[in-house]
Amino acid sequence: MGNKQVFEGIRTEIESRLPWLNGHLRKMLADLVSSVLREPTSNTHVLSEVLPRSIQKNVHRYQVIRRFLSNPRIEHHKIMAPFIIEVVKQLGTKNQTIVLQMDQSQLANGFEVLMVSLRLGERALPIGWKIEKTGGNIGFNSQQVLLDTVYSILPKAYQYVLMADRFYGTKMLIQWCQDHAFAYRIRLKGNLLFEHEEAIITPQDLHTMGVKGVEQARFHDSPTTTSIGILYEDDHSEPWFIAMNCKPSEYRTRDYGMRWGIEAMFSDFKSRGFGITESHLQQADRFERLILILALALYWFISLGMYAVHQEVYGQHSKKKETIKIISFYAGDEVLSTPITFGY
Repeated sequence: MGNKQVFEGIRTEIESRLPWLNGHLRKMLADLVSSVLREPTSNTHVLSEVLPRSIQKNVHRYQVIRRFLSNPRIEHHKIMAPFIIEVVKQLGTKNQTIVLQMDQSQLANGFEVLMVSLRLGERALPIGWKIEKTGGNIGFNSQQVLLDTVYSILPKAYQYVLMADRFYGTKMLIQWCQDHAFAYRIRLKGNLLFEHEEAIITPQDLHTMGVKGVEQARFHDSPTTTSIGILYEDDHSEPWFIAMNCKPSEYRTRDYGMRWGIEAMFSDFKSRGFGITESHLQQADRFERLILILALALYWFISLGMYAVHQEVYGQHSKKKETIKIISFYAGDEVLSTPITFGY
């Protein structure tokens, strides 16, 4: 499959999935995603050199990119929505619980990104993100805004479980999951206070007593309750204390390991892939639109990778002229049987 065919497919699919977006912006978005596929980088000067536009001077190409990144009509969560819905529907055909992961990572120039991603096999695909200039953790108020936005996008016919690290293990986040009927596996700090069986305890106390899990532990001075699973193994630097919405067991506590896909995704965005930490952007909204371009590029990187797997598993397409369908996403240990039409 040649580059021209891929780039035409990107433009066709963006046209079909985003009919409400201004035609000029759709074309620009397709050109930028194609440029990242050709030259995986966050450096806008480098992208300007490969931008498929008949503009002679690179400085003018760069200005085109800068105008796109500063355009307030480019709302990343609305643009990602039709792509994410398609992936969720494909995963849902296998009756899987859809795994969501939330985490935070440092970008450049003091900016931090809070991101919710969708687990695809051992990888992750961004669903929504929020960028703030801060030296610490992004608090629950921003988490709630992001989660509410993600919730508004997700099809309600499927089951979801949210994975999050201990920096997010708060009664507010757990209450949000309960209010929205999300399952959850959220790591807790060992010194959090709970009330259980008329005693005030911490998860570390339970571990010291050899307890593997408790049900209906109530956050101290709060009506919010949760079950807690506890797991410690030699390769762990410390025990896992995992809040969950169900009766704890070792198997369910190990579910938390599915969170690691977002770490690999952050590596894709950073040193091992797009090099976003080397960006010189100075505004949070421009960073958010840059991540949109990278997220859509990642969508097609995965798509093309699964197309190669499809070719290996099922052989070459027949000689008959037909629409090429790409198996876009990976679930569990098998290629999904329902393809996304790539548009050519």
